[in-house]
Amino acid sequence: DCSSSFHYSSPKTTHRHFCPPEQSFALLQFKNNTSASPSDYSYCDEEHSSHKTNSWTEVICDNVTGNVIGLDLHGSCSWLRGTIDDNSTLFRLSHLQSLNLAFNNFLGSRISPEFGRLKELTYLNPSFSNFGGLVPSEISHLSKLTHLGLSCRVLTIEQRTFDLLASNLTKLSLLHLGSTNLSLIKPFSLLNLSSTMTDLDLSGTRIQGNFPDQIFLLPNLRVLYLCGNIHLTGYLPKCNWSSPLRELDLSLSDFSGEIPYSIGNLLFLETVDITYCNFMGSIPTSTGNLSKATEILFASNHLTGQLPHHVSGLLYLTNLDLFGNSLQGKVPSWLFTLPSLVSVNLAWNKLTGPIDGFQSPNSLEEVHLEKNQIHGWKSLIDLDLSNNFLTHIALHPWKNIRTLDLRNNKIQGSILVPPPSTEVFLVSNNKLSGQIPPYICSLSSLKYLSLSHNNLSGTIPPCLGNFTTQLITLHLKNNSLEGHIHDTFENASNIQSFDLNCNKFEGSLPRSLAKCVKLEVVNVGNNMINDTFPCWLGSLPLLKILILRSNRFYGPLCKSITTFSFQALRIIDLSRNEFKDFLPRRNFTSMEAMKNVDEQATRLQYMGHAYYDESVTVAMKGHDFQLYMLNLDQIYIPNQESPGLAELSNQELRMV
Repeated sequence: DCSSSFHYSSPKTTHRHFCPPEQSFALLQFKNNTSASPSDYSYCDEEHSSHKTNSWTEVICDNVTGNVIGLDLHGSCSWLRGTIDDNSTLFRLSHLQSLNLAFNNFLGSRISPEFGRLKELTYLNPSFSNFGGLVPSEISHLSKLTHLGLSCRVLTIEQRTFDLLASNLTKLSLLHLGSTNLSLIKPFSLLNLSSTMTDLDLSGTRIQGNFPDQIFLLPNLRVLYLCGNIHLTGYLPKCNWSSPLRELDLSLSDFSGEIPYSIGNLLFLETVDITYCNFMGSIPTSTGNLSKATEILFASNHLTGQLPHHVSGLLYLTNLDLFGNSLQGKVPSWLFTLPSLVSVNLAWNKLTGPIDGFQSPNSLEEVHLEKNQIHGWKSLIDLDLSNNFLTHIALHPWKNIRTLDLRNNKIQGSILVPPPSTEVFLVSNNKLSGQIPPYICSLSSLKYLSLSHNNLSGTIPPCLGNFTTQLITLHLKNNSLEGHIHDTFENASNIQSFDLNCNKFEGSLPRSLAKCVKLEVVNVGNNMINDTFPCWLGSLPLLKILILRSNRFYGPLCKSITTFSFQALRIIDLSRNEFKDFLPRRNFTSMEAMKNVDEQATRLQYMGHAYYDESVTVAMKGHDFQLYMLNLDQIYIPNQESPGLAELSNQELRMV
């Protein structure tokens, strides 16, 4: 319902006064004939006399006379249920100036003609309150009205009643009829509306015929909603179109013709929506004059030509939707430099490539370019869109991309595997779901792969360990991956970081990791791995971090010093496993990297490449700590019976 974006608010005053007794009685009688949610709607307590009706938060009284001049029963703070009959005491409140009954439930009852007795009303809004039937012509007696809301799908306005409203309500500035049945109204009768009109909502009213373009020229018009009227035809004015219009919505109507050059005269226009109309021709260069525009929505028309360069000056533009037209030419590079742009949709056009100088502003969340004729982009090798709010990447058109960094966005759906040329593919900290597709193994040049911190599930492809000899980083932590870790890492001779922390892996640790002589990090913590301590990793000359915490490792540790060398080890966490044997002192004397050899040493020169951005969680004294700089030399094996550790001196280990 395109009218749902409209919100009504009645004028308020802070002045309050005790209401006259007869008006307090009328209000209490009205209260007794309706029911309300006690949690949302509070009348005066029983201890209050009827003279203190102003203690109701919804009632406003004149500060001099005490007369009830405002009654706000808007359903967001109260929810009334019942009917308002002709004899309702509500109609005794003859001094009412503002009456808001929106968003309640009056059970399909008609709007009483007695509303016409409230001659002082300037604001009347019974919208979306389940009133039904015909709107009474007596509403036209309220000649002081400036705001009138009659939006409701089961209400109908006849031609005679509309004519009376238009001719008698000469002070009307706001008229909201969204969703009300106006199928009996001839559009030309809109010409009788007051020139004071600022907000006109006729969305979804089923009005039919040709819309008079003179309405666009009303001198005070700021908001015009005609959306959702599929049988409403019309054209935009071609000349002398200058008004304070801020919002224009013609979407899902049958407006046609060209977008006139005169649209550039609407200097206050913020939102224009002509989606799903029948406009044709090119986008006028005068759209560059819409300096206050935040949304330009021209999707699903028959527009041709190129995107005018003048749009590049729209500094406040957040949403540009040109989907489903016949636009031609290159996608302009300036489009992606607009400082406020959040979403751009150029899909389903006839645009060509390459796009030169592609870059992303910090605000950009969505880019849709699918179903065009974009090609090339040979110059695009490195693309960094990390730390934005992107929710979708529709395709990867970059044939020769080497680095694709999409970390720290909100990308949803399944993994879209980039081209085979990719060497760096980083999509951690998103909302990806589904399984890791086997064809990710087609990336034969891949060096760095990070899929951590997503919602991935299922098993990992068996090929993931041996599809390339160039892989340096494999990070899959913080997902819901399960099954066995395949023993296929014989050829991963360059892998340095292996991080599968926080998943649901089970079975044994793959023995082929012992052949990965460049390994520096092995982190398989927080899984369900059921295996003995991996003494066979002790021979790896560069292994600095070994995290086995919170698994089901069991049995004795390595009994031989030669099999428990781990000479480069700086961090080891074996906590929350099922080890039970003592840990002999001799097992740790070979850990040369932990010994306090160089007091002047600075932080570790660890993982020299630029793509290791993960932290390591270790347990110390019963608490978990995140280590980012990885400059500590630590060993921690709590929750085990390990008295042998007490024999180690401070000169032998830097930290225990």
